[in-house]
Amino acid sequence: MSSPAVKDLPTIANGLKGELEKDHQLKKTSTTEKQVLPSADDVKAEKTHQGLIQGVEGFTPDKLKPTKTREPQSGADVMKTEIAIGSTLKEVEKFDKTNMKNVDTQEKNPLPDKEAIRLEAEHNAFKDGVEGFNKDKLNPAETVEKNTLPTKEVIEQEKKAE
Repeated sequence: MSSPAVKDLPTIANGLKGELEKDHQLKKTSTTEKQVLPSADDVKAEKTHQGLIQGVEGFTPDKLKPTKTREPQSGADVMKTEIAIGSTLKEVEKFDKTNMKNVDTQEKNPLPDKEAIRLEAEHNAFKDGVEGFNKDKLNPAETVEKNTLPTKEVIEQEKKAE
């Protein structure tokens, strides 16, 4: 499809063209936006809500782990339990505290004495000294071999002497 030629385009009458091009004195008006766009928080909340709905709609129960539920007790079992609790409470209320003996408590795990603390601090200081030793302070040493091995000639002489 090709564009029409300029001569084929429609033209505007001169009177109408003059009206369109002349300076118009229009009144100032304020614009009000009738369709307000949602804020970023609104969009985020809607996406979260849609994700939640999609998660619920796409839920499959085969992903659930089986669990055993505890069945409620029968009326007779509940009654037995309440009677047992009630009799226990009555026995505790009847208990005579005067028959109890005084007991002196003994400390089973006493704190260490000053000597043990001093020895442990000494041991920790020794360990810190060994672990934090600076190898750079050592002086280089050369070892001199005093027990030299015999040479081949000496070995040959000893073989001939035997």
